[in-house]
Amino acid sequence: MSGKSEKYRVVVIGPLILAILPQLLIHYLDKRNLAFSLTRDNVMGFLGALFVGLWIGLSIIFAKYLWIFSYIIFFILIGAYGMLIIINTYVEGIVFIRKKCNSCKFRNLIIDHERIHLGSNVSEERVWEMLKKVYTAQEFGVYENGTICDHCPIPARLIEE
Repeated sequence: MSGKSEKYRVVVIGPLILAILPQLLIHYLDKRNLAFSLTRDNVMGFLGALFVGLWIGLSIIFAKYLWIFSYIIFFILIGAYGMLIIINTYVEGIVFIRKKCNSCKFRNLIIDHERIHLGSNVSEERVWEMLKKVYTAQEFGVYENGTICDHCPIPARLIEE
């Protein structure tokens, strides 16, 4: 959309992803969140490094009581999310999308929406202004097609002035 080649990866949220990264449940439980991404700035990079440090530190402290399980438990609770934040910040942006939305006709719009959020700290209104220049309600058949999910906010956003 923006013309510049950003490195990003689209990850479909499934049970395995939610088991490894239970923190994503916060975003996933709200059905209106079709996709989401994390901010890519140095503060998030620091936070990711802090989480990885906490994972290692707490695992060492609790290894006396939980043996090797302390590394596994704290990896799932803290370490995996910290590593995700570091990868998202410094390696490539990660867009998480619902399984159902991955096969939706709005998929490209959803991913472009999250790519804008990955690349900048733009407000939601400004993101939709930019998207409406590229995508139209007529293009997707919003007015005549009844196969759109009830909880999907995209048709209302495309139609509004």
